[in-house]
Amino acid sequence: MTRVHMVIAVLAVGALPLTRAAAQQSPHGTLRAGVDCSDCHTPKSWKIDAATVKFDHDRQTGFPLEGRHRSAACRSCHLDLTFADPVLRNAECASCHADVHRGAYAQRCAECHTTVSFSDMSRREIHARTTFPLTGAHLQIDCRACHVDNRLGAFTPLDPQCMACHESDRANAQSVNHDNFPTDCLRCHTTLAWTAYVKFDHPTVSGGFRLLGAHARIRCASCHGPNMEPLFQPANDQDCIACHDTEYNREHPGGRFPTTCLSCHTVETWSGATFDHAAGSGGFRLLGAHARLACEDCHSPTDWSIPFTPASDQDCIACHTADYDREHTGSGFPTTCLTCHTIETWGGADFRDHDAQYFPIYSGAHRGRWQDCQTCHIQPDNFQVFSCLSCHAQGETDSHHRGESGYRYESSACYQCHPNGRSGG
Repeated sequence: MTRVHMVIAVLAVGALPLTRAAAQQSPHGTLRAGVDCSDCHTPKSWKIDAATVKFDHDRQTGFPLEGRHRSAACRSCHLDLTFADPVLRNAECASCHADVHRGAYAQRCAECHTTVSFSDMSRREIHARTTFPLTGAHLQIDCRACHVDNRLGAFTPLDPQCMACHESDRANAQSVNHDNFPTDCLRCHTTLAWTAYVKFDHPTVSGGFRLLGAHARIRCASCHGPNMEPLFQPANDQDCIACHDTEYNREHPGGRFPTTCLSCHTVETWSGATFDHAAGSGGFRLLGAHARLACEDCHSPTDWSIPFTPASDQDCIACHTADYDREHTGSGFPTTCLTCHTIETWGGADFRDHDAQYFPIYSGAHRGRWQDCQTCHIQPDNFQVFSCLSCHAQGETDSHHRGESGYRYESSACYQCHPNGRSGG
């Protein structure tokens, strides 16, 4: 062996301990195949820069870092830098996290919790898998409001019956004494609130009395005593007067109105009443302007009597004598007002029956010549005074009549030749 070979051999033998010592100084022990120091460290520093680290924990370990796990320090999970412990699988949360439920639930943690936060969970979905799904107001309360003996998360199962939690609410109810009511609260109440949407089979319990209209919205104590005894004795849910005689006497003194309240009113409100006047009055229909009048315009507000006695709803003069006398005193006009007027208004009267009954002013030479009655009826207070001479004056010259002996321009003479008020007969 040459000197050169001996030097090389000595150097080689001396180098072995140095290489082995350097490997033993790695805090990570033997790295996984395919993992290199540069995956996490840089030549500048041993300190790991999360922004530049190339180690893929999700792919290279089989345990994806999700949620809060991604921001956790390595030492938060790994017991030492060899990364040998713990040996984790995704479904075994208890490898790191203590089971505060103490084994009460067999399902996996991920069925209720997420990796974002233990409190990031849907209580509604969780409870839906139990014998007591959360609905209504129960969705808004804290778990510990019911699970008072939760023992750091054990959540001992509770009796799902309402009375298990709400016995004091039933005993101290202010609106109604519940002593004689069943303990199955949901027969009447909902989980939204005790006083909201209360449902109760009133017809069955009361023998057929339905809570119609406004009755469905009033408190039980409005009709029942403290022990739910009825304060009134109606024959059925149409017998309004049995409960509302005070309202009837206040609004209809004298008792002239029928006591079948629903003939005019509804089960919703007393106001806005409608009344079949024809049926209630023996045939007097409220026609035209009459339908818009207040009852007090014709009836006494104290006893609903009327100072008129019309034979029918066409007998205007029975009620409107004063109106007739004011407009037609001594005129001789008929008292059948609807001959000229309408049921809507006194104004705009149209006496179209003049032709048939009196004189054909709407035909022949007379058509459209006069605008008012006083043109021919020279005495406004007596429309029976009429003369042709009002228009055809005695001094009128007419070639047709010129030279006629004994002819005078008088009404009677005109009609002898002009019986229809027209020339030529």
